[in-house]
Amino acid sequence: MKKRIELNEIFFGKIDALNELNECGPDFFVDSFVNNSRYHIDDFLSGEKYYICGKKGTGKTAFLRYLECTLNTPENLIIPIRFKSDFDDIDKDAIVKMTSNDNESDGKSFQESYATDNLISLKSYILMWKSFLINQILMNAEFGEYSVFQDNDNYRQLRTLLGVLYGDQKKSIMPRLTKGSIVLNGALASKLSASIQVDIDFDKKTEKANYQKTAKKIYELFKELIFDKTEVYVFIDELELSVRNKSIYEKDIMLVRDLILAIDDLNKTCSQKCFNIHFISSIRSEVINSVLSSGYEINKCVEDYGVTIDWFQKGGDYKDNDLLKIIENKIHASEKQNHIESTKNVWTVYFESPIHKTEVRKYILNNTWYRPRDIVRLMGLLKNYSDGFKCFSQRSFDSAQQEYSNKMWNELCEEMRLSYTAEDVEAIRIFLNRIKLPFTFNYLVERAKTMGEIYPEIKSFFEKENMANFLKKMFSLGVIGNTGKRMVFSFLGDRDISLVDPMVIHNPLRNFFAVQSIKEQE
Repeated sequence: MKKRIELNEIFFGKIDALNELNECGPDFFVDSFVNNSRYHIDDFLSGEKYYICGKKGTGKTAFLRYLECTLNTPENLIIPIRFKSDFDDIDKDAIVKMTSNDNESDGKSFQESYATDNLISLKSYILMWKSFLINQILMNAEFGEYSVFQDNDNYRQLRTLLGVLYGDQKKSIMPRLTKGSIVLNGALASKLSASIQVDIDFDKKTEKANYQKTAKKIYELFKELIFDKTEVYVFIDELELSVRNKSIYEKDIMLVRDLILAIDDLNKTCSQKCFNIHFISSIRSEVINSVLSSGYEINKCVEDYGVTIDWFQKGGDYKDNDLLKIIENKIHASEKQNHIESTKNVWTVYFESPIHKTEVRKYILNNTWYRPRDIVRLMGLLKNYSDGFKCFSQRSFDSAQQEYSNKMWNELCEEMRLSYTAEDVEAIRIFLNRIKLPFTFNYLVERAKTMGEIYPEIKSFFEKENMANFLKKMFSLGVIGNTGKRMVFSFLGDRDISLVDPMVIHNPLRNFFAVQSIKEQE
């Protein structure tokens, strides 16, 4: 029996947790999952917490998928919903009109139609999400052998109203409306009690009812249901903002904001009514910041019922960092799949150390933004460049470094598109290319002036973006930081960059920018 597996037999996972789960299966996924010390899973199962927050790549989706795997039993109803994937192509202009009375949104901008003092629109967005999520529970329950609620008159009235809005479309978010009204034919109307017809402003002549009052009635009926026995977990992922254009970006802010508030209200209602139903959502930190900066308050519910993930270890031995346990767990899970006894110390068996005079575990951490995604990407590339090797060596790291650097810059570009245009991002790339390290504020100002005479895109960029704001943004993204007695970077928990002290490009990006060390120049 082999005592160790070949390097090409190790599966370090996928950048996307859902892809990893689909490819490797739930057993491997659960075996290799690493709990972050910042959250307690029991808090989410009990309903004490229901928002998992963090920057891109910190493992929010992996956490939701782990919960899904562990809770996926015949007794539980699991409903995964992905905001970006499921709703990316919905007509958001149609939603604006849908949530307005008749044509009141015609001719208005999205911001005007959704002004914070427009209480009708404000309420209807939250009601829209509540109706959608309630429909998800009832529709999914009917597709399987589940009994979430007792079948009584309130349940049947609720099911009829949801059928009017959505028909049999399981994933539909867009109710079938005309100018803010829903159409009920005689057969459907006859299933509703006289009191409900009055509550939703049903007009027998036009066969129309008010959408907003219908959505409100749906929520009222939901609160009157009697819970039966099937426990329900609704996992809402990919609460991201589109970067395709400013208009869609602004609309996503509104939609995400009200979805967050709807989740909060539904969880509180289910707790008060003793419904064993939990809505758990992941939210990117950038989304929270964008919503808050737009003047909308979600901080109370997110702070009270959310947990923010980060993986930087403050104090202690770096060898105990949870990110390194991801590598250990992936190797152990791969050994298990290949029927090989678990290696006690994977670092002495599968890794060469030191790497460029740095202990290998510290070298790995120094080449990340302290996120699981970076670890998975780096180790996957290392494996690609270690074919035939007995262990991951300095040669492996050197060979993978350029591709890793390129991929990390591409990912950062996606985040930059929330603040900059594609032309701006290209100007930033040219400006930082072959830069000398370390650099100072004055050096960058002079560099921008000199390069602006050669590159019109750089001249145009710094005419609208002052250097201080640019550097603060690059710091927040983890592109640059301060060097000296102590490294200062946003992913290390530092809040601000010092513009009067020397600055550097973060290690993993130096290959991409082909940086020049001042020592090398001397």
